[in-house]
Amino acid sequence: MITSPQHWTARRRLVAAIAGVMALAAVVVVGLYGLAGDPEPEAGPPATLDPVGPLPQTPATGDPTDSPQAAPDLPVLPETGDAVPYAREVANALFTWDTMSGLTPRDYANVLIADSDPSGVETSGLLTDVATYLPADDVWRQLRQYETRQWLEVYGIQVPSSWGQIVAESRGQIPEGTTAVTVRAFRHREGVWDGQQDATREKVTFTVFVGCPPRFDERCYLLRLSELDNPL
Repeated sequence: MITSPQHWTARRRLVAAIAGVMALAAVVVVGLYGLAGDPEPEAGPPATLDPVGPLPQTPATGDPTDSPQAAPDLPVLPETGDAVPYAREVANALFTWDTMSGLTPRDYANVLIADSDPSGVETSGLLTDVATYLPADDVWRQLRQYETRQWLEVYGIQVPSSWGQIVAESRGQIPEGTTAVTVRAFRHREGVWDGQQDATREKVTFTVFVGCPPRFDERCYLLRLSELDNPL
């Protein structure tokens, strides 16, 4: 499974150049995101939440002048077998955070990692994916100085029209129940700048890869995430 950011970018550019060739697209999807599953799953302990890559580890409180609120309860992803509404909640969990909540980027990441591939095959790649979406430690501390919070406003979400053919052309390498869901949304940020409330709104797009029945029993789980603004 490819996890190098440099390799990832190169392969994504290749997909864009040959978007009309579904057989090659299927090979790229399987190789890039590791969606072929585990042909011989082994029993073992649940996947650890400790990251293989550089997941942010911001302290629960920042400078002595910070006054974070009491930490709120974080959401739990829904237990549903429907890929699209599940992907919507993944998107919201991925983009919704508040630097003044008393929580850390790791806390927000764990909501997603807790719902990763039950076999553990995709967990290492997903840890890397999630880390690229969340602020790093030093950035989180800077954002806290401005009481920054973020949320998502989804205006479009669907399975790409090419996905069915990509799965067919994979010749069984992508297991039934594996689905790509592309999200189009506005990313909102709000904070305090020079004593005044300030806000931004920016368009973002990305693809959420999920495994639903019959790939997994009863419900969907999160497999991987595309690069931000570089959806399938």
